[in-house]
Amino acid sequence: MGALALLDDERYVTVIPERFRFSDENPLTLEPFGRNKFGDLPPYVEDVITDVVGLTEAKWEALVDAGETYSVVGPFRYYSLAPLFQSFAARKHRPGPTGMCPDCWGTLAACDTDGSVTGTVGAAFVCDCAGV
Repeated sequence: MGALALLDDERYVTVIPERFRFSDENPLTLEPFGRNKFGDLPPYVEDVITDVVGLTEAKWEALVDAGETYSVVGPFRYYSLAPLFQSFAARKHRPGPTGMCPDCWGTLAACDTDGSVTGTVGAAFVCDCAGV
């Protein structure tokens, strides 16, 4: 009982890697990204779908419904989150958008600026506002 109580009191941090595959687990749903509807994905993955893969939300939804997402994105192909990580530098000296979380600016990706959350300075992690 004591060990379980200790685990319950500790905060769980999900570190966001610099690259991901659509077969990787979505920390918000615990299912692979490739099986999730557009609105169930973190905004940084939605950006990859629209900006890198070139799909609209409607096309992604149709692929998920048909079980065909991997025919487009591939289950083992890596996608870079470099643009997300580069955006962290711009966040340091500016306030976020009005009404958005001040830590992640609505992206659900927060930056560990001092290493106190993840143990690595500059690492990205799923923001507390995501509720995971």
